[in-house]
Amino acid sequence: MLSVTDANISAGLRIFVRGDLDVPLAGGNIVDTFRLDRLLPTLNFLKSKSAEIILAGHIGRPHGSFTSDLSTKQLKNYFDEKLGNFSFELMENLRFDLREETNDVSFARELASKANLYVNECFGTNHERHASIVGLPKLLPAYAGVRLMEEVATLGKVMREPARPLTVILGGAKIDTKLPVISKFVEFADNVLLGGKLGLEWKGGDAKNLYTPTDYAVDFKDIGPNTIAKYKDIILASKTIIWSGPMGVFEEAAFFGGTLAIATAVIAAQAYTIAGGGDTISALKKANALEKFGFVSTGGSAMLEFLARGRLPGLEALEYHG
Repeated sequence: MLSVTDANISAGLRIFVRGDLDVPLAGGNIVDTFRLDRLLPTLNFLKSKSAEIILAGHIGRPHGSFTSDLSTKQLKNYFDEKLGNFSFELMENLRFDLREETNDVSFARELASKANLYVNECFGTNHERHASIVGLPKLLPAYAGVRLMEEVATLGKVMREPARPLTVILGGAKIDTKLPVISKFVEFADNVLLGGKLGLEWKGGDAKNLYTPTDYAVDFKDIGPNTIAKYKDIILASKTIIWSGPMGVFEEAAFFGGTLAIATAVIAAQAYTIAGGGDTISALKKANALEKFGFVSTGGSAMLEFLARGRLPGLEALEYHG
């Protein structure tokens, strides 16, 4: 897998950057710029080369239907401010076209016709077999963005040689992408701690290093005090901690206690810490803990799948072989 910094880029070369634009929005305003900020090293590098940038990505899950609430036009002011007077094209939400998610070759060809070179800078979507992720690299010289290279290097090292004990904390409500990888984490982690809806839904059997909540707050919206105490003991004895997914409905003050307690324990542990996923980032920001983590991935599902399996479709399209 080659980095964009190794590419032969001359002035005027048209570069298609598949960026991670999937950020939370409210009333046309960007709620959290974390993912967009991580795009800037690649964009600024291309700007320094006087390349022509075609920036593309998706927001949400429109499934082929246009909706102004998910338009990438809402991000234009952010990039105008960050890139200054540099001219660039910001394409509309790729998922407004159904062919993106079906990896339609005709759509990939349309996108490829716009550029001379392709850059993947969307680690968080590399687990998807979409046209802009796996189709385009077959049609253009393809490179990894600066942040994508950092994600792969950091997560790859933890996957190969973690300081132990290694503890993986999994929670949240998006169980469809997390349930399938739990058994993989049980195989190589010393401890796997489940919370949130994931802890309620797990029916995959027991393992001596797999822990599920033993008590809950009212309405099962947060883990209870006994679970918090047990999890804290495990966390404080860990040397590497990977976290994806809050422990409860953290958006409600009454059910933020579990996530806050776990975040406090993770920070206190003498461990290398990694977090990933949109809800995780939001929860840790609420706990004023995000900046205290060793590494924060732009991916949630992609991070977990890469850690569990060592590969992703988008990375394989860039000829990454681990």
